[in-house]
Amino acid sequence: MNDPQLAAETMERAFNRILHEQMAGIPILNNRLKVQALGFQKFKGRVIGILITPWLMNMVMLPGKNDDWSALKLGKKQLHRFPSKTFKFMVNEFDGIGKCQTYSLFSPMNEFINQDHALAAAQSFLDTLMVETAPTEECIVDEERADCIMRGEDTLMVKLDDFAVIEATETATPVNEASGVKLRIAKKLSRRDLLHGSFLSKA
Repeated sequence: MNDPQLAAETMERAFNRILHEQMAGIPILNNRLKVQALGFQKFKGRVIGILITPWLMNMVMLPGKNDDWSALKLGKKQLHRFPSKTFKFMVNEFDGIGKCQTYSLFSPMNEFINQDHALAAAQSFLDTLMVETAPTEECIVDEERADCIMRGEDTLMVKLDDFAVIEATETATPVNEASGVKLRIAKKLSRRDLLHGSFLSKA
């Protein structure tokens, strides 16, 4: 699946099916949201993009023409470098999609007041994803740790404690239960990395 538009359409179709067949009635759903793919594009020969659903928001990476992910174990973590920073993806598999890798931005999604708000958060992430940033001392340390992980060396995991802040205009400050990070809901978003949560994987 090396065409970004086709990938986005396939992703929406597959997750709408998951929504209606597997997720219906589950309390974590934010019923103000719908399944939507955003910003699907090619990066280093692979298609990446953001998937928004009523229960999660993920960056998704699909295998390129020369990738064989068939032997990758579900749940395996892999590091991928982007101009902005390095992200740790998880191997998943879904009906209608096959093997893919995902990086979770938000889960659950009850911080968002409507679909436009979720789209704004996703776009804010995409706006900075491909932007080269001057590394701070902390980023350099994190990159060194990432290199160690990629070589299979024992090391402390990179701390993801520098999350996005959604600046308030309409509501109070809800808390993402997975991290305790306060997210102030609004139209204007900071240019920081969004919250790392969890992703639904196929058993």
